[in-house]
Amino acid sequence: MTPADIPPEQSPYVVALERIAARDRQIAELSALRATDVHDAWQLLLADAPHDQSTAGPQWSPRRVAEVEFFTEVAMLTHRTEYRARTLADTAIALVSKLPASFAVLAAGEMSQEHATVIAVHSDGLEGEALEKYDSRMAKLAPALTYKQLEYRARSQAQTANPKTVVEQVEKAVKTRRVTVDPGKDGMAYLTLFAPAPEIYTIANRAMVLAKGLKAGGDPRSITQLRVDVLTDLTLNGEPSIPGATQGIRGRVHVMVPAMTLLGVGEEPAILRGYGPIDPVTAARLTADATSWRRILTDPITGRILQVSPTDYRPTQEMRDHATLVHPYCVFGGCADDSVGADIDHTVDFAAAGLTEDDNLAPLSPTHHRVKHHTRWQIEQGENNTLSWTSPAGLVYVFEPQGIMRPAPEVLIDAMTKTTPGEATTEEPCPF
Repeated sequence: MTPADIPPEQSPYVVALERIAARDRQIAELSALRATDVHDAWQLLLADAPHDQSTAGPQWSPRRVAEVEFFTEVAMLTHRTEYRARTLADTAIALVSKLPASFAVLAAGEMSQEHATVIAVHSDGLEGEALEKYDSRMAKLAPALTYKQLEYRARSQAQTANPKTVVEQVEKAVKTRRVTVDPGKDGMAYLTLFAPAPEIYTIANRAMVLAKGLKAGGDPRSITQLRVDVLTDLTLNGEPSIPGATQGIRGRVHVMVPAMTLLGVGEEPAILRGYGPIDPVTAARLTADATSWRRILTDPITGRILQVSPTDYRPTQEMRDHATLVHPYCVFGGCADDSVGADIDHTVDFAAAGLTEDDNLAPLSPTHHRVKHHTRWQIEQGENNTLSWTSPAGLVYVFEPQGIMRPAPEVLIDAMTKTTPGEATTEEPCPF
């Protein structure tokens, strides 16, 4: 019997494909069960009615405190970013509480979690008959469409169901515009601009027109490369036209290089703040192009950044540099905000006798700085800038610093601290 004679239902390949589809159905069914659990947990937290923990400033409502505690708890617990945790929770709560038809399709394994998220997102703002009509329509469409195709239908259906709501949603969405940075591999990174669609498509079109013009002039780069390069050039070297914007501002990067590496006797890589280790060639290029230096030295024995310790409330620039280099991002779990724009927070509040020193300072984004003061989250800082967060549920999460250099190799330390018996030692001046 040849492979062609084997009935399709007995083909090992077909069996493997059927297993893939079966696993997808199981994942969808489990997603529905998880949605129920998320909804139940949310209701229990609401019943607990957590209150604002701050003692000064505007107070948060119990519901806002509950929302922040819940989304941050889920983010920490499931190792998600806070954005993805909020999406997971919002989707689950919407499905269980107001989208029964769509929830039934998910529970039957006939659509994915991605489909469910699309349906939940576009249901926001719909009520009564409009919501019921939308839910019924999406439940019928979802099993036969990809989630991207469903998204187009969901936007259209939501607008048809309630045009006024769509206008309100657009106005609300514009206020959430933002820029995010995510590190990639091999020294690359992603810059995401989340903005109104007309502006985004206009930016992309301008980049394409400029790229095609350069290509027609004989530039050897590909169109894809040219689109990136012209946008990079415009962003780095162009000037803003917004009234009141400061002219002549240029971006800055911060690179931490171990003292032993600068001396040419170590191999520890440099660290680009917000990204991580970078290759020696890139580090050399950045340092060669630098117009000024801020000296940040690391102890070759311990790997810690050498520090100073003023006694006043406001951290010195050296302390800020220490905090943001040791912690490239906000130290609240699930947050990926660059520490450069963060608040340098006293882990033990200054008003509660907390000292202004490196072991009591850490970067918190303004959002999570408020979370610390308004909710039941508690933070402690241990040795070597290790942070422990205790959640409102009593769970503990430990975060190690990302920017501390590894100690120098023992052989190098021995060479620095030992001399041959009878050999005279000579001290050379520090190169810094």
